[in-house]
Amino acid sequence: MKHLLILFIAIGTLTFTSCSTGAAEKVADEFHLKLDEGDTKYIVDNLADTESGVSVQEWEDFLNLVVSWGPQSNRAKVMGFSSKINNGVTTMKFSYTFEVEQFGLVHERLVLVDRGEGYKIMIAMMNSDESIVEQGTSQY
Repeated sequence: MKHLLILFIAIGTLTFTSCSTGAAEKVADEFHLKLDEGDTKYIVDNLADTESGVSVQEWEDFLNLVVSWGPQSNRAKVMGFSSKINNGVTTMKFSYTFEVEQFGLVHERLVLVDRGEGYKIMIAMMNSDESIVEQGTSQY
C-alpha cells in the first residue's frame, strides 16, 4: 500500500507539472507565431507583461529589432524548464535556439509570469552569446 501511495504522489506531481506548463507553453508558442508573422502589436497588447517594469515602448522597440533580423529558422525548444512561485506569483522560464542569417545561432529565454490572470511574457532575451542570455534571466 505504501508503494501505491508513492506512485500516486509521483503521478499527481507529474500531472500537475505538465498541466501548469501547458498554459505557459501555449503563450510561448503564440509569441513565436506572432513574432514570425511580424505582428508586434498583438504581442504587446496580448502577450507582454507591462506590469514588471518593461514599458510598452521598450517592448515595441525590442520586438521591431528582432523582426528586423529577418526570418527565424530551425527554432527548437531546449529540453526542460524552470518554475518558481513567490507570494502567489508563478514564473516559468523556457529556453529556445533559432537561426537567423545575420547572426547564425541565437539563444532565447522567455520568462513568463502568472499573477492570477494567465501567463504573460515578462522577459524575452535573445543573443548569439548564450552566457549573456543566461545572465540576464538567471534571477528567475
